[in-house]
Amino acid sequence: MSKFIPLLAIACSCLLASFASSSTKHATDTLLSASEVLKVIQAQAEPPPQATATQEVVPPFSAKDRETLILNAFNEARGEGKKGIKAVLGVTMSRVESACYPDTVTEVVYQRKQFSWTSQRGTARTLASAARIDSSTLRKIQTIVDDYIAEGAKPNRSLLYHANYVKPSWAKSRQVKKVKTIGKHHFYDLKNC
Repeated sequence: MSKFIPLLAIACSCLLASFASSSTKHATDTLLSASEVLKVIQAQAEPPPQATATQEVVPPFSAKDRETLILNAFNEARGEGKKGIKAVLGVTMSRVESACYPDTVTEVVYQRKQFSWTSQRGTARTLASAARIDSSTLRKIQTIVDDYIAEGAKPNRSLLYHANYVKPSWAKSRQVKKVKTIGKHHFYDLKNC
């Protein structure tokens, strides 16, 4: 609405100038034209409700957060299919929304002792190093991440996961509950978070 007021003032000024310099019949014609112009101005000043709703659903992602999501999916789930990769992305976003974890993708992924690749040698730390390891898989993951972001980057219920070939001590805790297995990963809920 704030955009509408200056536009309305301009339209009224034009209308008054036209009225002052024209005959009554011409001014009436101008009034009809001005009325139509005002409708167009008002329609352009107020975005359609669905555009606003879509913008509110998709969280803002910095280029760094997007790159971090790609690197995390590449290092954590590159052997998985689309569903497994999206499940790992969902855990990352669940942590971003949880009061028990940091507030951004980058802070969540690089939080100490959360994702093993961030503290191990030989892992892809940049998109360039990921491309050297497996450029085809990197392109696939970039597409999945971009689609995931475009779809609203929805979190899933899980805050924890691990590969099926490891047995972390936390998985036996009463604070966690296994909720699903996708590909080679087990996913867990964390109570009180």
